[in-house]
Amino acid sequence: MRPNPAPPQKQRTKRLSSQDVAALLAEDRARVLEQFTVSRETLARLDRYVELLVTWQARVNLIAASTIGEVWTRHVADSLSLERRLPPFQRAVDLGSGAGFPGLVIASVRNGATVDLIESNAKKAAFLRTVQRDVDLGGAVHAARIEDCCAALASADIVTARALASLDQLLGLVAPHIAPTTRCFFAKGRSHEQEINAATALWRFSMVKHESELEDGSVVLEIGDIAPR
Repeated sequence: MRPNPAPPQKQRTKRLSSQDVAALLAEDRARVLEQFTVSRETLARLDRYVELLVTWQARVNLIAASTIGEVWTRHVADSLSLERRLPPFQRAVDLGSGAGFPGLVIASVRNGATVDLIESNAKKAAFLRTVQRDVDLGGAVHAARIEDCCAALASADIVTARALASLDQLLGLVAPHIAPTTRCFFAKGRSHEQEINAATALWRFSMVKHESELEDGSVVLEIGDIAPR
């Protein structure tokens, strides 16, 4: 099950001090590390990533401000769960990367692999580049729309997405550009069955459903062999 975040804090109704945020994040981090085992080097990269996220959050809206103390249980844990499902790869592309979940977490765990991030928002793209450079992660940031990143998608072994679009929309975005051997890993919530039904009306594809160990009803859909009907 998903690591439980810290109980709601009364100070959430006002601006949290840096000490408040640090204390909440320390508790949140400990909960995630009880469930996920990562190397010392990976943890150092994740710690620096979260540190940069908190710093940038003060001037760029990367995540919901009310959840800043729950970065580990809300975002890092989900990303680590998705990373567990990925096969070995040389190049991955993360769609609509936003604050970097799951793309930057995957790059932190699979250090040495290339993880390209697609994010059309210029401020978020600048943040992603800063983390890649500071943490020494492989990959490029494409500050563009997904449909304009044909070359990146064409070279991908795997494609990932989390909390971005419906399954039929995701298939429409990637199908014209990815190679036949590319596998897609899309994190989906409790409405995934409805999304699958809607997508199968428009697309043919193979699918493996990986049940989430964090939240009942959530899955990672492993998709391949995509073709329009």
